[in-house]
Amino acid sequence: MPLGFGSHDLLVEAVCDGPDWGFRLEAADAGGEAEADTVNLVLPHPVEGQAGPWLYLGTFLASAAPEAAAAAVMDTPFGEGAESCFWRVDRPGGAVRPYLESTLYGRWNYPLGVTLYGLLCTGIVLDDSHYTAYSRGHIEQCTRLHEYALWDTGRYGAPGINQQLALIDSLDDCGSFGAAMLAAHSVQPLPGAAGAAEYIARYIHGTQSRDEAGALYRTRGTTDFMQGTMWCDDLYMSTPFLVRYYQLTGNAEYLDDAVAQFLHYRARLFQPELGIMHHVYDYKFGKPNGVPWGRGNGWVLFSLTELLEILPEQHPQQPELLDYFRELCEGYLRLQDAAGLWHQVLTDAETYAEASCSSMFVYAFARGARRGWLLKPHPYAAAAIRGWHALAEYCIDKQGNVYGVCRGSGYSFNKLYYKEQLTWQLNDTHGMGIVLLAGIEALELTRELEAQKL
Repeated sequence: MPLGFGSHDLLVEAVCDGPDWGFRLEAADAGGEAEADTVNLVLPHPVEGQAGPWLYLGTFLASAAPEAAAAAVMDTPFGEGAESCFWRVDRPGGAVRPYLESTLYGRWNYPLGVTLYGLLCTGIVLDDSHYTAYSRGHIEQCTRLHEYALWDTGRYGAPGINQQLALIDSLDDCGSFGAAMLAAHSVQPLPGAAGAAEYIARYIHGTQSRDEAGALYRTRGTTDFMQGTMWCDDLYMSTPFLVRYYQLTGNAEYLDDAVAQFLHYRARLFQPELGIMHHVYDYKFGKPNGVPWGRGNGWVLFSLTELLEILPEQHPQQPELLDYFRELCEGYLRLQDAAGLWHQVLTDAETYAEASCSSMFVYAFARGARRGWLLKPHPYAAAAIRGWHALAEYCIDKQGNVYGVCRGSGYSFNKLYYKEQLTWQLNDTHGMGIVLLAGIEALELTRELEAQKL
C-alpha cells in the first residue's frame, strides 16, 4: 500500500477461519526493505489510559460483521442483539466508553436547548455561519451519539453521555433541547436526530404522566411537596417539540396534543381577572399557588407563539388559541414597567426586573404584531421596541454579558420565595438564548416598521 506524506486512517479487517489468525504490518521503503521509522502509528481517537496505537472491534459472526468502510467511526455500536459491541483496547475488560467532561458544549439539558435555539436563529438572521455552526455542532455531538448512549445504558446501567436524554424521567429532560434539535434538523439534516426525536415523542406521548383529562403534569419531584403538580413552564418543555415533530412526521396527533395542552393549562392556571398565569397548580390541594412568576408566564406566551406559527388556520381550535394569545398579551402589556421591563413576580414592582421573561414578552409582542395575531398591534409593537431598548440598556453590557436572569426555580405558595430566594445569575443559560430571540424579533419588527414609513 503506497502511502503519501501526511496522516492516514488505517483499518485492518482480520478474518478468522481457524485457530491461528492475526496480522503483521511492516513499513517498507521504496526498495522494499523494512524502514520502521517512516511510519508512526497513533491512536485514531484519544482514549484515556491507552498506551498502544490500536483500538479493536469485534469479534463478529460473518453474518453480523460490519462493512470495513463503515466501521471506522466512534459514535455507534456494531453488531446485533447480545453480540453487539463497541471499540475496546487490548487489555482484559478494556472497554472504550465515550464520556463528556465539558459543562456546556455537547451537553444535553433544557436551558442549553433554548440557548442553542437562540444562537441558531441568530446565525440565520445575520447570515453568519459562526453562530449556526456552533449551535449545530453542539447539537450534532448529542444526536450522533444517541444510539450509542442507549446501548451504553443497557450495557453498563448508566450512560457516560446524553444522560438526561438516555434516562428521561421528566419533560425537562427532553422537550426544550429536542425542539432546538428539530429546528436545526429542519435547516440541514443532523445524523441521529430523527431517532432521538422518535425516542422523545414516545416519552411525551406515551410515558409522561397525565391527569384524567390528558394534561401533562408531574407525579414526581425532588421533594414530596413537588409531587402531583402542573407547572406552566411545562408548556415550553412539551409543545414546541410536539409541533416541530408534527412538522417532521406530518402526524397531526402531535399537533392536536400541543393544542390540547394549552387548553388544559388555561383551565387550571389562567387568572381571568388579570389575564396572566399562576405558576403552579397543585393537585394535592386542588388549587393554583397564586403567584404569577415572570419566567413561567414567559414560557407560556413564547410557546404559544411557536404553536401559532405552525398551526394551520383551518384548525378548529385556532380561533380559540388566538383569543387566548390576545388575552395574555393584554394582561402582560398592563404589567410592563416605566423602564420597559417586567418583574420577577409580575404583579410586584418591588421584585427585580427579570431579563428572561422580559425577553419572551418582547419576542411574543413583536411576533404577534408582525403576524397579524393582535387586533390592535401598535401598542404591542411599541411595547416590544421599548422592552428591547430596556434590555439593551439595563440587562446587556458591551461584552454581551446578560444580567437579571432568574436561576432555575422550584415553587411555593409564598410569594417571598420568588421575591427573596430566587435570585438572578450572570449569563444564566435559562435566559441567554431567549434574549437573542427577542433581539431578532425586535430587529425584524423595526425593519418592517421602517419599510412601512417608506
